[in-house]
Amino acid sequence: MALEGILLEKQEKEPMATIRAFRALRYARLIPEVVAPPYDVIDADQRAILANLSPYNIVHLTLPEGDEGRYQRAQKLLEHWLQEGVLQLDPAPAIYRYRQQFVDPLTGGTRTRTGYFVLLHTEPYERGVVLPHEHTFPGVKEDRFRLLEATRTHLEAIFGLYEPTPTLREVLEGALWEPIAYLEGDDLPEGSQHRLERLTNPVLVDRIERAFREVRIWIADGHHRYETALRFGQQYGHEGSPERFLPILLAPIDEPGLVILPTHRLLAQLPPGAPSEWRRHIETAFEVQDSSPDTLFERVQASDGEAIGFLWRGETLGAWLIRPRAFEPVPGVPEVLTRFDAWWLHERLMPALGYVTADIRYTRSTQEAMEAVRLGESAVAFLLNPPRIAVLQQVAQAGGRMPHKSTYFYPKVLSGLILWRIGQ
Repeated sequence: MALEGILLEKQEKEPMATIRAFRALRYARLIPEVVAPPYDVIDADQRAILANLSPYNIVHLTLPEGDEGRYQRAQKLLEHWLQEGVLQLDPAPAIYRYRQQFVDPLTGGTRTRTGYFVLLHTEPYERGVVLPHEHTFPGVKEDRFRLLEATRTHLEAIFGLYEPTPTLREVLEGALWEPIAYLEGDDLPEGSQHRLERLTNPVLVDRIERAFREVRIWIADGHHRYETALRFGQQYGHEGSPERFLPILLAPIDEPGLVILPTHRLLAQLPPGAPSEWRRHIETAFEVQDSSPDTLFERVQASDGEAIGFLWRGETLGAWLIRPRAFEPVPGVPEVLTRFDAWWLHERLMPALGYVTADIRYTRSTQEAMEAVRLGESAVAFLLNPPRIAVLQQVAQAGGRMPHKSTYFYPKVLSGLILWRIGQ
């Protein structure tokens, strides 16, 4: 079915996702030296290491270096790789199954996450088809827009979740998938095994595309890239045109391999005053319990998201377990968000402690957060639980947005497996 006609079959009453199979652009020879984590979790040092692994590492495209001309250089490099045959277009439209095996940092156990690469038609959030849960920043989106505008290629896929229907689950699990790429190694980013398979059977592909019309999509990772793609499609395309699509890895929301890591906050400055003053300022609204630093995070985990840990270094090391005494309604803020620990940390607790502005560093490692305070590298650590998937859903459905750096899905989608040239 032509892309331009797909929107005609949508019903107006219920939000429905529009997904399509596509011809992926892939490395002719996929090796560990050409893959990388997504662009937004790579710092300058890591980019240099990845770039030195191979002149064909994907970061040369996803994170082009230089001045204003870097986007055009990325475009020329992409064309050069295509001419050399480094990247090749798959012969037929396909849906791609992707399995990542990894060690769960929270439990130490080995897990596998399964998702499906498809094209998703971009929709404004207000239509209720694609739901966000985080805020975005204009500067990041402008950078991604200029890169997309220059290359007309989606160099990475975003990550989303869906609620599986019995029909969708049946057709996905019953299909015969053709293995096309495999990477294994303890030094690989984003997991130790990566398996890519495809399905090109047009009958089964059509069944999967139709089954997806019954679901909504929650963005897990890639809010900036999604909003960039929506802007690009609205500026250069129209409803149903290729410019309105982007590649996404979709995993069922009940996927056993879904892992969200906690994101702890590290601050360089103590709150103003002494600990006795901090306590006096907050204890009318918060229950404060003294804790041993060594057992603080265990108590945070046991609270099931209802409390956070406050660790600080003054003359000595101090630790409190803090939880709100009550959750009062806030005009314009969904109730589920006011109960979310990262929200009330930033909106209630930190202001009550006297923080007007704060330079915050983030870490997913509890050990790193604790050591940073113990060694005096940071003055304060706020220790949080990872958010539950259900909370993410409820916040998104209520139209709320979580604070910056609230969710960290692990592992990320490996970059270098799947690219898509718009319209091909």
